[in-house]
Parts: sequence; structure tokens; C-alpha cells
Amino acid sequence: MDVLICIPFNKEFAAISADAFVEDILIGRIGMKAMVVGGDYSFGRNREGNLDFLRKRSGELGFELIIADWIQPPNAGANGARRISSTRIREFVEEGNMADARKMLGRDYQIRGEVIKGRDRGGKLLNCPTANILLQDELTPKTGVYAVTVECDGQKRKGVANIGYSPTFDDYLYTVEVHILDFDQRIYGDRIRVNFVERIRDEKKFSGLPELSEQIKKDIEYARQTISL
Repeated sequence: MDVLICIPFNKEFAAISADAFVEDILIGRIGMKAMVVGGDYSFGRNREGNLDFLRKRSGELGFELIIADWIQPPNAGANGARRISSTRIREFVEEGNMADARKMLGRDYQIRGEVIKGRDRGGKLLNCPTANILLQDELTPKTGVYAVTVECDGQKRKGVANIGYSPTFDDYLYTVEVHILDFDQRIYGDRIRVNFVERIRDEKKFSGLPELSEQIKKDIEYARQTISL
């Protein structure tokens, strides 16, 4: 891809008619020669830019219209998903179903963000330092504990991520925290990527720090044994 044009989607842009979008922007400004769409594609004000509209305008304006076939997820089976769908991927992520999200994406679902200063409890109270992430991507998996891989400092490492409200501490602040296995570098201000391999368990309120610490050890050992780099 040589050029990517990212147009902010605001009320003014949403009000553009399908006809004006194709003729004025795609043809007039960008010089489009071909358009590739799916079988249920629509766009423009009130979704008036459907396939019939595009077939008509492609003949009038001289651009090629390619209607792509659906791509079925691999190993979908007879009762599997009919096609790869961004809506279905989001649903899988929100359910914490990382295996089915992976089938549609062709990779682990990933979030990216900057490592920021947290509440400094993981290292001091639990002997389990964590990287607190200021998110760039808005869609986070369902709250809980996950086996993950972490890309930082040019390397990929195993880890355990907690998404949620830390109910044992009763402060109920939403955070995304990652413990990177066998890693002790300071990475405040660095940008890292977290790939979600498997949801291990729900978030839970423990009786105190000893019980929480013991469960964290089990989560770490599970991730260590489960993840392949």
C-alpha cells in the first residue's frame, strides 16, 4: 500500500450523499479507477450507496466495480460462521473468546499502548510487577485474566494480563495490567503490544493478599506452560 487516506468521520462527513462521495471525493479528488466491496456493502447518507447504485455509477463514471466473495474462516465446519465479519470479531473479543477471534483474524487479537505509572502494588505487595497500559485501541477483551504474549524492546515474551477493576483492593479503577514473565526492565513511556492468547479466568475478589498472590502464581505457571513463542 503506497498511500492511505484517513478521513475523520464527523457529522459533516456523515451527511455527504453517496453520489457526492463517489463523484466528488473518490473520482474527483482521489482519481479512483476501481472499487472492491463486499456483498452487503452500503455507504453514504441514509446508506443510499448500495450495490445497485454502484453498478449504475461505475458504468457512468468509468470505474471498475469488484464485488468480492465472502471469505469463510478456516476450520469453520458445517455449523461454523458463514464468513469473516468485523462485527463477529468484536463480539468474540467482548466475550473473551480469543480462539474464535484468532480464527477470523488469522492472528491473536492485539492491543497497543504506552506503559504508564500505575498504583505500584504489583511489585511491592505481590512480588509481581506489572506494566500498566494507556490504551490506544478502544476495544478491550472481557474483564478477566489472560495468557498473553508481549512485544516490547524488539522481542516477544510470555505474560499474564489482568483487565478489570481489581476487586480485592476495593478501589474499582478500570485498568489493563500486564506481568511480563522473566523480565525486570523499566519500560515506562515505551509502547508495547499485547497479544491475547487465552482467557484463563474471571476477575475475582479474594479474601486477602496471600490468597490473591497464590492465584497469581497459578496464573503465571499456566501461561508459562500454555504459550508457545
